[in-house]
Order: sequence, then structure tokens, then C-alpha cells
Amino acid sequence: MVYEESKKRTDGMAYLSDWTILWLCGVEGALGWAMRKTESEPGSLDRLTNRLVIAYGVAWSTNLVSSGGAWYSFFAYPMCKTLEGVDNYPKCYLEWYRLAEHAFNLVVLLLELLLGAVPMRRRDFGWSILFVHVYVVHCWFRSFVLGEPVVYDMFNFSTGLPSVGWYNGVFLGTSLAFFISLKLHQPKGYRTQGRAAGPFMIERVAGVDAESDPLVQSRS
Repeated sequence: MVYEESKKRTDGMAYLSDWTILWLCGVEGALGWAMRKTESEPGSLDRLTNRLVIAYGVAWSTNLVSSGGAWYSFFAYPMCKTLEGVDNYPKCYLEWYRLAEHAFNLVVLLLELLLGAVPMRRRDFGWSILFVHVYVVHCWFRSFVLGEPVVYDMFNFSTGLPSVGWYNGVFLGTSLAFFISLKLHQPKGYRTQGRAAGPFMIERVAGVDAESDPLVQSRS
């Protein structure tokens, strides 16, 4: 984002991908910090654990939506003039910082899935919807208050009824991404009982019991 702002003179926060990659970086940093935490008394990490699990679920669903949308536009709806101000497709999509936002982030998520200890919970679904809607409100604020252009047609209602369909499609896509992510996490269990990772105590739980049996317990 710093490079994009200094070299391209763009407002990085105008794009959903910048929100999602910053969120992912924040989540990874918080998880790394939490790995070093220990309980002063039983249950003292419960609140931290709960917030990290919520943030992790939001990171998964929103990064899938952002990257999925980016690669869809790469093949079907190039936006080089919007992104770079010049029509240099496909180079505008292959800049190193765009690959970091739409490819490296998926590598990080895959490594978390394969090696990490953090679960996803069905009851956290609404937080992903809230995250996307906060971004939408940000777009409207930029448009109606600051007079800045809306970078996505789906959030620019001045383009007519098609934008309403795209708007609803974004939330449908976010829902789909969340439940795909949830499905990916459920079958793997969470390694073997007794392995600890910061505030997380990993315990093998069958996918069908993922909601009835807690996947996250505080360290004792």
C-alpha cells in the first residue's frame, strides 16, 4: 500500500483487497503475539481466544472474496485503467504488490489450514458480512461526502439497477466463501489432543460435532 500510494498516487484504502490484506497481516501478527501469552489464572485467555477465532474467520472469507474477485476480473473484466490509469493489461495485474494481495495471501491461508491451530465456527458468520458492509459504507462515504469515485461498479448505485444485483452478489459471495472456509476446516480436526498453541488447545473433533463440542479451549 505504501508503494502504491507513493508510486502510483492511488488511495489504497479505496480497494477491498487492501482492507483484506491488512486484516490478514493484523490477524497473523495477533496470532504470533498470542502464541507467547500464558494464563495468569484459568480462563483468563478466553476473551482473547474468542476474538482471534472471529478475526481468523473474517480473514479467510474476505480474502477469498477479494482474491476471487480479482482473478475473475483478470480473465473476464480487466480494470487496468481503473487500477493503474493506463491500459497495460495484463501487466497491471501482475505487479508484485497485487500478487501479494491476491496470491501470497492465499498461500498464507493455505499454510494456516495445513499447519495452524485456529478453528472456524459457524456462529461467527455475521462478522464477515459486517466487515464487507463496513467497507461498502466507506465507499459510499468517499463518494457522497468526499466526492471521490467509487472504484467498484457494484457499489456505485448511480450506474443503475445492475449495481444492485452486483451489490447483493458480493454478500452472497462472502457467504459462500465463509461456508467453503468452514467446510475446509471441519474435516481436519485440530491435530491431536494436548498440543497447545498460545491460548489454543487443539483437540480432534469430527466435523459434524464442530459446533456442539468446543474446538477452542483455554490453556490450563
